[in-house]
Amino acid sequence: MFLHRLGKSHAPEFPGKLTWLNSDPLTLKSLRGEVVLIDFWTYSCVNCVRTFPHISDWHKRYGDKGLTIIGVHTPEFDFEHDEKNVQRALKQFKLKYPVVLDPDYAIWNLYSNRWWPRHFLINKDGSIVYDHVGEGGYAETEMAIQRALGEIGVTDLPPVAPDMGSAGGICYRTTPETYLGYVRGKFANAQGIAPNTEESFTVDGDFAPDKVYLHGHFKIEKEGVVHGRALPAANEYLALRYSAFSVNLVTGSTNNRKAKIEILLDEQPLPEDMAGDDVVMEGGKAIAYVNAHRMYKLIDSDAYHQGVLKLKTASDNLEMFAFTFGGCKGQ
Repeated sequence: MFLHRLGKSHAPEFPGKLTWLNSDPLTLKSLRGEVVLIDFWTYSCVNCVRTFPHISDWHKRYGDKGLTIIGVHTPEFDFEHDEKNVQRALKQFKLKYPVVLDPDYAIWNLYSNRWWPRHFLINKDGSIVYDHVGEGGYAETEMAIQRALGEIGVTDLPPVAPDMGSAGGICYRTTPETYLGYVRGKFANAQGIAPNTEESFTVDGDFAPDKVYLHGHFKIEKEGVVHGRALPAANEYLALRYSAFSVNLVTGSTNNRKAKIEILLDEQPLPEDMAGDDVVMEGGKAIAYVNAHRMYKLIDSDAYHQGVLKLKTASDNLEMFAFTFGGCKGQ
């Protein structure tokens, strides 16, 4: 097991025979004398997505001054093992720095990692000198990068802007990240189910906070919930009473054809001014069309709120994996 002490532990070398995107294969040995920032990420992780603009800025700002950023893509869900999906994400998020695919968790385990995202900064001697878990800390991370670059003689470094984040605002407690498979999911009305088997679910009574309810015909698989029955109308649904500014759903189509989700909030169509980037308004209804497996932005509100979210569908090819929530305005 790798247990590092800042400034006293050398970073483990990358295994061979892994797939690299945006560059030829790299080794830490070949980068000795330079500064390396390793970023563990996966493309459906909302916390990772929020870090991308900062990482891309560092790549542009310091890439020609001795900093190499290496994104280690370690998948959380099965669909994230697909190289084409990762390549699509690189284009979507405009990530230009080298990325190595870590489908079997080889690098993840070498670094005894447990989180997405996580950053390790490696100095000119190959030692880990900075370690940050999660979002935030961008000014602190950039200052650590500048210190490491200073050790190799770089002097023309720009001023570091302070973290703005949600300065002047308030962040609230949100519904926790919610998984929808039988391994990590918790359902309010799906006890004693047969995994991987379509069953009929009925909602009786009120919706308890932060719990998932199913109504209609669904199959609960290891990583998510599948609606595989075509219907004449969207009268089967997943429901969740949540608290947040924003709601994201990791979802996709089982057969590469578009699946359709109708979005209701407290039994009414989601208001247009609360619609996320992946929602369109059609005939007074809020609709999300789902195809590629990724994170879809369903709700983006200027106000913290609580309500019952219903995702109604008549599609026979919809699978849903996890919800994430934003507790600060603009997340």
